[in-house]
Amino acid sequence: MHDSTKRCTCCVLSENFPKIEFDEKGVCNFCREELYHSTEKSYIDEATRAISEMFEKERGKAEYDAIVCYSGGKDSTLTLKLAVEKYKLKVLSFTLENGFTSPEANKNIERVVAALGIDHITFRPSKKFMRELYKVSSIYEIYNKKTLTRISANCNSCISIVNNTALKYAIEKNIPFILSGFTLGQIPLNAIYYKTNYAFLKESRQSTMDKLTDLLGDDVHKYMGISDRVIEQVKTYPVNINILCLESHTEKEIVDEILPLGWVPPKDVDGCSSNCRLNAFNNYVHETKYGYSPYELELSHLIRKNLLSREEALHKLLDQPMDQIRYAMKDLHIDESQLPRFKVQ
Repeated sequence: MHDSTKRCTCCVLSENFPKIEFDEKGVCNFCREELYHSTEKSYIDEATRAISEMFEKERGKAEYDAIVCYSGGKDSTLTLKLAVEKYKLKVLSFTLENGFTSPEANKNIERVVAALGIDHITFRPSKKFMRELYKVSSIYEIYNKKTLTRISANCNSCISIVNNTALKYAIEKNIPFILSGFTLGQIPLNAIYYKTNYAFLKESRQSTMDKLTDLLGDDVHKYMGISDRVIEQVKTYPVNINILCLESHTEKEIVDEILPLGWVPPKDVDGCSSNCRLNAFNNYVHETKYGYSPYELELSHLIRKNLLSREEALHKLLDQPMDQIRYAMKDLHIDESQLPRFKVQ
């Protein structure tokens, strides 16, 4: 495994990651700040208490206690298992079929849902719209660069539809909680749990929505927005919760937990995904544009928590199959000349 990129000697953050600095030993400022100023444990302790109290208060009041955003990947599978078995919630499992889900991941969804004995719904947006969305997200500057330190543009587009659709279902069915499979590193500490204020969310996303509408038309609002008529009827918004942030599992421990549910690791995905065949291309676009992987922050956080070795993290970053990248470029009708190239500042 060869990696010529200059990286932190403790984690895997690279020299092109925003605001990074290395000391004389090659240790980055993010590792040094984490070592000396971490408040993560107190956040997790407080969140654990608050989330348990919320579940206890709302459990059993509606048809479903929670809607779980379920991709078929390992993290969301464990989230679903914890929701049902640890927290004793009656859940509605929800999947967005984006057109690039691994066939094995789709089988995993069927097997896991059946094993847990829960209700499930799948939403399939227009294939034409999804491909156009991924194409413009790859080529144009749609999202704030700070947001993209944690996620690729295409993943952000996809998750925006997931979050918006889950919110619609939660409002429609009066579901008090929306659960997702994010871990710390993928999201900041203050996002372990939060209540959505759609008016604020709509205002903060206005620039992004305007850009996408100019490029794709009014279907953007159909898939990524909620009508004022629906919002006016809302008495209280559901709480978004990422229960996996309260756990400390290695990847092996996660897989060991979910294998009894019939979960099988897909073989047609890259090293950083366990469900999506577009992910290698998303990472390639991000590195081409910005000079670093969108997974560096997440993997580095896991290294600092001793949940992943640096060697394992490097293996994930470098496992980006070219056949998957070429397949996605052909499917989306994108060629190299359309992708902006990273320039060292």
